[in-house]
Amino acid sequence: MLHIGLTGGIASGKSTVVTMLRKLGAGIVDCDVIAHDVVEPGSQGLQAVAEAFGPKTLLADGSMDRAYIGSVVFGDKAKKAQLEAILFPLIHAGIDGEIKKIEENKKNPVIFLDMPLLYEVKYNSYVDETWLVYVDPVTQLTRLMKRNGYSESEALARIHAQLPIDEKRSLAQVIIDNTGSPEETQEQVFAAWQALIDRIKG
Repeated sequence: MLHIGLTGGIASGKSTVVTMLRKLGAGIVDCDVIAHDVVEPGSQGLQAVAEAFGPKTLLADGSMDRAYIGSVVFGDKAKKAQLEAILFPLIHAGIDGEIKKIEENKKNPVIFLDMPLLYEVKYNSYVDETWLVYVDPVTQLTRLMKRNGYSESEALARIHAQLPIDEKRSLAQVIIDNTGSPEETQEQVFAAWQALIDRIKG
């Protein structure tokens, strides 16, 4: 069964494309959900993070203080690498578990890994191909400011924390351009899906 990495820049509309692919019959592994699950209160992952980064890691209810951890690792490559060394093996194990469940179900012809930071964490080497949900940088900035109420500088800081979307575009095998209307995006997704199914059937 093909494993396809689905990614996009922040505010590119990836969730919209995921919904379309799910309706078409794709198996979806939500990697963000898995990343949250591995640091749930009481989890092995959260315990390891707290031991590494101190008691301020935990909020009063036992959950992870994401704002604190973010402030610790943002701009500090060594701390970021330390956090990734703790969490990535747990996340990868979670992804493998979800893939196995979908494959055992035998209901889906292909599995998409919904992974916003696919290229940033270099997970593209683990999938058969990658699909990118693309919007041009100006549209990306405008949508992010509108969606989250960010100032231009706040939005740009978050965009620049990711690989530039035009660089991602050069790396992907399939591009879904979400700059236009939802109907235009739907047409592209359907066409790419049909081409994929035809390829699978050989």
